[in-house]
Order: sequence, then C-alpha cells, then structure tokens
Amino acid sequence: MNALDAALYALTHRGNPGDVEHYVALCRGASSVLELGSGYGRVLRALAEPRRSVFGLELDPHLLRLGRQAVAALPATRQRSVTVVQGDMQRIDLGRRFERVLLPYNALYCLLTPRAVERCFRAVRAALEPGGVFAFDVWNADRLGEDELSPSDEARALAAFEHAGRRWVVFESCRRARGTGRLDVTYTYVPSGRAARRSQVVRQRYYHSAELFELLEGAGFALETKLGSFGGARFTERAPRLVVTARAR
Repeated sequence: MNALDAALYALTHRGNPGDVEHYVALCRGASSVLELGSGYGRVLRALAEPRRSVFGLELDPHLLRLGRQAVAALPATRQRSVTVVQGDMQRIDLGRRFERVLLPYNALYCLLTPRAVERCFRAVRAALEPGGVFAFDVWNADRLGEDELSPSDEARALAAFEHAGRRWVVFESCRRARGTGRLDVTYTYVPSGRAARRSQVVRQRYYHSAELFELLEGAGFALETKLGSFGGARFTERAPRLVVTARAR
C-alpha cells in the first residue's frame, strides 16, 4: 500500500477493546518482547519501557514508517527501548531471542495457507527463549456456519474519521469462498468534496481452532490458555474471539 492507504488503514483498524491491556499484562516482568505485524505502532507504544527491549517486525514499508513515527513520538527513555524493522513473520532473523512473541489483532489470518502458518509458528518457536510465551488473537472462525460461507458483496458502513482536511466514511464488504477458508475484505473510503474514493482489499484465510492448536503442537508449543475474549471469558464455539497463549517446549 502507499502512504495514504497506510494512513487510512491505520485510522480504520484500531484494535479490539481490551487487547492492548491484555498484551501489556502478559508482558509484565518480561525484559524482551517481539511483536509480529507491528503495523503503525499501536501495541508497540504501550509495551515500551526503559528496562525492556521491544522489537516490532512489519512487512509493509508504509506501515513500518508509521510505526517508527509512533515510536519517535514517545518520551526519549521509552523511545530508546524500541526497535522497528522490516521483515516477514515466516522468517524471523533478528540475531537474538525473546521472552515473549506477540501476534495481535487477526494478523495470523494474513497467512493464506496452513504451510505459511506452520512456517510462522516454527519461526516464532526459534525466536523464543526456552520456556518463552507466544500469544496471539484472532476472530473465532469456529462460529462460521455453512450459510455464512457463501459469497457476499453487500457493503456496510464501518467507520468515519477526519484525515488530511477531509471527512472519510469507510465501507466494508466481505467475499468468502465456500470450502477454501479464504476471505477477501474490501474497504472503500469515500471522502468529502471532490476527491476520488479509494479502495483496499485485505486478503485473509481463516482457520478453525483445532487447526491452529494442531499446528502449535507440531511447532513445539504447549497450549497454556485459550479464551473467548480479552475479559477472560471461556472459549467456546460461539465465542467472538480466540485469545491464545502457548509456551515453548
């Protein structure tokens, strides 16, 4: 994406209530943390502490720039604790290990094949200290019924915000392919005035919880907790989210 698209993406995707607090609590006492898909720095900023080494790994160069700008706005004592680098979560090569590795806010679903998820999980396992913790959250795909898997192009208003002197209204439409797990989400940005509308497609593949747990085990993790929300609700098939912590064996 270009710089404008990255800014619009950042203004649209603001996380889920309680997610930042969840990851901050999970990292309490940890001296080294890696966030994968660190984007525009939303979680990184909250994790920055003077006595902690925090790395953010982001593939998209324009989101990477926004993330670095967010870190640069922190007080100097916190700013110096954070390093933001460009890289792929399937191939983590930072020359060091971490006590915590985080993959927040559905970023796992950007990996479009089970093989890609397996590569990511194995790379995370290699990047963790012995006994280190891997944590991620995704929307719960177990709750999707067959009737929800048919293609749909109906757009709904998602958000509105001010940016670059204009008001933007964001519309979201989803297209699912039956039986493949693929989900393409189109975001259409309609500006005030005579500026042209813009469109972004975020391509995802959703995975059922059993698939993810099997891939975690195969990559060398022991599942520690599975929650249905950031508030600590029990995970069930109908839970809105899957919030996972797993420990490196």
